[in-house]
Amino acid sequence: MGVMSTMAAPTIAPGATPTVTPTALACPRCATVAVAGEPFCAHCGARVPFARPGRAPAAPSATRALVWALLLVAVNAIVGGGALAALWLVGDAAQLSQAGLALELVRLVVVGGLALVTVRLGLRGLRETADGRLARRGWAILALVISSSIALLTAVSVLATALLALR
Repeated sequence: MGVMSTMAAPTIAPGATPTVTPTALACPRCATVAVAGEPFCAHCGARVPFARPGRAPAAPSATRALVWALLLVAVNAIVGGGALAALWLVGDAAQLSQAGLALELVRLVVVGGLALVTVRLGLRGLRETADGRLARRGWAILALVISSSIALLTAVSVLATALLALR
């Protein structure tokens, strides 16, 4: 474990932009200039991204967005597979279209909710990386592409199932 510093972190006036040097980064939560080399903000306790020599620190939202996008892919596969298995078990052809529509609506709610969270994190990651001080802009873009594609495909799937059920 690292050595904790008892030194008070310098504070900045509300609304002022902190001066950030390669060794001192601003806390993402309270905007206090963090003590160089400390992994946590001395003011609020939030994790402070650290800079490797010659590289920008990673944007936390961009990283989270990609993790949520991968979770979205897994959940979509699990819920879609469960819906397919449930439809396979339905023996009555008259109930097949209603069961399919109900399962697609459940999938829309679950996958749509995860996609909204992922898009929100991806957009936050784009904002965090816009000035170039934080890295992983590509991860935020990839998360947005994955989540938007899955959300669009899920919406088209629900619409197609609804049209088949109403016919």
